[in-house]
Amino acid sequence: METRRETGVTAPAGSGTPTDPREAVLAALEGSLRAPSEHNTQPWRWTLHPDRLELAVDPHRRLPFTDERGHGALLACGAALHHLRLGLAVRGFAPLVRLDREGPPQHRVAEVRWAAADVVPDDARRQAAAIGRRRTDRRRFAPEPVDPGVLDELADAARAFDGVLHAVTGHARRCLVHAMRDAARLQLDRPGYPAELQRWTHRYAGAADGIPHGARLTEPHLYDDLVLRWFPGGGLDQPHGGADHADASTLLVLTAGGDDPASVVRAGEALSAVLLEATVHDLAATPITQVLEVDETRERVRRMVGSHPVVVLRVGRPVAEAPPPPRTPRRDLAAVLVDHGAEQDPR
Repeated sequence: METRRETGVTAPAGSGTPTDPREAVLAALEGSLRAPSEHNTQPWRWTLHPDRLELAVDPHRRLPFTDERGHGALLACGAALHHLRLGLAVRGFAPLVRLDREGPPQHRVAEVRWAAADVVPDDARRQAAAIGRRRTDRRRFAPEPVDPGVLDELADAARAFDGVLHAVTGHARRCLVHAMRDAARLQLDRPGYPAELQRWTHRYAGAADGIPHGARLTEPHLYDDLVLRWFPGGGLDQPHGGADHADASTLLVLTAGGDDPASVVRAGEALSAVLLEATVHDLAATPITQVLEVDETRERVRRMVGSHPVVVLRVGRPVAEAPPPPRTPRRDLAAVLVDHGAEQDPR
């Protein structure tokens, strides 16, 4: 082993490619910026020490009226953590993650260290390659259903992080759709919610967060029996010819192993793995949380699946030849990172 004095981080020797841990960590952090978050709030905060990373929720980027319990912010942090895992793995480092049980905002949610690794897992390589292509797609999907074998692979991706995917069909789907409608109605009456929605869907020009005009549909999200949260004033059109067919998307409920902060962060990792695996299979996906943001409707979903629901996923095939939805913006790494390693670097 060889130690780089300027960073205080141990680097593996014997490789023909650059293996500087600090460079690998910074590159992996750049990739973690593409993680999904509710309303694209990006509520993560990283602190880099010479030998470890710490992840915490940024309390200023929580959605107090939309995400009262703070689970949406924890899910986002979990997704960013999973993106970081992938970035480290494809650069030759095994991530060593410890989740903290105290929870935000007073404490960090995770600590990450790293060790040299000889082999890049196939799933890490595959999913890391999908990070740049993944989008949240609120448009109509194709009339062809998702292959059951692919749904099994999505379930496997979730299971690797203690998540369970429940396919919702038949009577259960009708109950879920009714709960989604009720949640949308009840949430509109919540003080502060409309203003919060307006804030994150109508950001100032050049903002690096929120849901921009080009990512919001020009018309309400109505797909047969399914109505999604409406983000008004958008400029994104449905795919050409999309109104001529039914939407054959599948509804899935992702559940966590518990309701504590560490379990929800872990479920965020599962969510990231599922979304990236869906991207690998050229599927479109829409994370849906509104039905779980209202106590009454969340309890109905919990009884339906018998566990702790954290997000509903709408998954389907994109309409043939439809262009991908635009990328939503992200903040620069400097805006989310406190870099103590840089303070020790004489260069």
